[in-house]
Amino acid sequence: MTLDPRLLRPFVVLAEELHFGRAARRLHITQPALSQQVKRLEAQLGVELFARTRASVELTEAAEAILDPARAAVSAAAEAESVAAELAGGERGRLRIGISPGTHELAQRVLAELRKRRPRLTLEAKQDNSGVLCADVAAGRLDLAIAFEPEEVTDTVCEEIAREPAVVAVAAGHPLARRQRVALAELAGNRFALVDLAGGRGYNRAVVDHCRAAGFEPTLDDDPHGPMTWETAVRARGAVGLTTRASAVSTAREIALVDLDPALEFAIELVTPTAAPRPPAVLLTREIARGFAQCAQRNTNSHIGVASLSA
Repeated sequence: MTLDPRLLRPFVVLAEELHFGRAARRLHITQPALSQQVKRLEAQLGVELFARTRASVELTEAAEAILDPARAAVSAAAEAESVAAELAGGERGRLRIGISPGTHELAQRVLAELRKRRPRLTLEAKQDNSGVLCADVAAGRLDLAIAFEPEEVTDTVCEEIAREPAVVAVAAGHPLARRQRVALAELAGNRFALVDLAGGRGYNRAVVDHCRAAGFEPTLDDDPHGPMTWETAVRARGAVGLTTRASAVSTAREIALVDLDPALEFAIELVTPTAAPRPPAVLLTREIARGFAQCAQRNTNSHIGVASLSA
């Protein structure tokens, strides 16, 4: 007969207590139920485990021989249950997360908070453009991505979690470089920088949409390709680029940033697979990211309110 490992814990507890009443209370079962479980284990093992009298319960030689292995088995089962519960609850395991340019400030805060709340969760971060990261999420190579204006990719779901104010980036010698603010409509005669088509279609689409909303069809940089195409167009070819201050940190050399008035915003979105329900670690990431974004928005609104009162 195959051994039922669930019967080992009642055996271990009774061996420690040597009293059916105390052992039953520890196990939260009745004494008759405990007695039946012990008899089943004895039948499966083919040996007697306890010498019972009206006054006492004693371990047999067979029970003493198997007690240590039984304790080890019970401990291993408890550890397995604990690990499974932590995995199911997002307490531990692995979270593969993609981070695109333009989301670093938010992403770094999210990762720091995740490490604080889930110290046993292994975080694996990949940095790339939004298009590549969305493809990785769809293919199962990433669990989620925090993406800047991501494109629509089959088998993924995009959920907006934050919005970042847009600014205009121009070369240091550009006529607009000394302006503090500019309306997007004023840029109608300029050429607009785009990012590589292979991974930045979402950003490129957003640029065109903003321009059309401002009342003009933008002149676009020809055939953008390569990792530095946007920066090269702005620095060397006199193009204007729409970006955010957080995005422009790595490209700030010889580039001036001009605020837009009226203001425009770019979306930061959480990208997850459509196939499976979101695991707890992904839901926690979403909660943390939205919390930081909402806090930042409240601070922005507060500054705007103070500025209005001052005016």
